[in-house]
Amino acid sequence: MRYRNSLAIGLAVLALGACTSTIGGSASPVPGQGPVITKAEPCALLTPEQAAALGVTYPGKERPAKPEQKIAAVCRFPELEDAPDGVALEVSQSKDLSAEDYYAGALPGEKFGVGGFTWTRYATILGPSYCSLTTELDAKTFVEVSSDAPGSDNSKACDLAKAALPAVASHLPGGQPSPEITAPPGQKPVEPSGPLVNVDPCTLLKPEQVAPLNLLPARPMNGSSRDPKNGCQWDDTDGDKGKKALDLWVYTATRTEDVPGLEGTPAEQMVNGRKWIVYSAPDSPICVALFPITETSSIKLDTGDLSDNAKACEIPQTVMPLVTANAPAA
Repeated sequence: MRYRNSLAIGLAVLALGACTSTIGGSASPVPGQGPVITKAEPCALLTPEQAAALGVTYPGKERPAKPEQKIAAVCRFPELEDAPDGVALEVSQSKDLSAEDYYAGALPGEKFGVGGFTWTRYATILGPSYCSLTTELDAKTFVEVSSDAPGSDNSKACDLAKAALPAVASHLPGGQPSPEITAPPGQKPVEPSGPLVNVDPCTLLKPEQVAPLNLLPARPMNGSSRDPKNGCQWDDTDGDKGKKALDLWVYTATRTEDVPGLEGTPAEQMVNGRKWIVYSAPDSPICVALFPITETSSIKLDTGDLSDNAKACEIPQTVMPLVTANAPAA
């Protein structure tokens, strides 16, 4: 997510008119505990523990207010590395700047109560992929919490911002303390789990099982930080043509739909009572076979035939029953 410029703030808001609804929650600070903001400190509106629970980095990076441009101080908390659907969170806080001036007099949209305050969504020229939620503490003070949609699903644009509202509200005068915080799915990296966690990929095909395939002995491989996995490779012995080397990858912290390299037409296949998904295409020399073990752990075979596309899946079809027998139960 990017910081918004002054033109976007001054002209961005589009009226939502009648698109107004209310969701449960108290709608104002506790009587007698009115807001007293002497300095805008948006980065102080999350603790390290709250940032961790939301799946964003701490500390955030603050950009000072620009009163002459009607820009409030904003703190950006970037998404965590390796989070499959991670997005950044922005928290803005004003001092001597009204929400009316900030939003250029636009009409409010959806309203709902969270953490002891009424929050209002305003649409901006950044489009439906951007979500801005604001609460007014008094005539010259407001707090805004914003997030983007993960990927192209605009219906999830507000997920992180809404998840952060109880945490932000707990630091405001009159806010409800000790909030429950739950990050949206995919906002935090998946933790390694399942029966493959301690499996050596090179043990999933035994030397005597690979010998008839005319492949070289196994050698371990490691994935990258953006593609966490462990693997094993059996190099081919027929030069630049013919069979491609056989790669076997073990994933223990990646959702099945996020496993990279699943190209071609998928076809489910039962092997010894367990499901595999084979990906191939008539115009491709590559064949990939995926063996889902749990929702976030799987085994992937990647090989092919560089001389004859029709033979791309020969090795996977041969070794799939062997890997199935050698793999642990789900």
